[in-house]
Amino acid sequence: MLARLASLSDDHFNAHPDEVNWGHVGTLEHYASLLKRISDSAFSEGEHAE
Repeated sequence: MLARLASLSDDHFNAHPDEVNWGHVGTLEHYASLLKRISDSAFSEGEHAE
């Protein structure tokens, strides 16, 4: 999964850099929030801190 996400990132998440719009920004913010939840859970940080 991480390799696929890294590859997608290398490809600008399927968006041409000159054509990025606020919809793309919102999608990436959503992806980042999900990754943060996973990371917080895995490392007992954020709301998962003990």
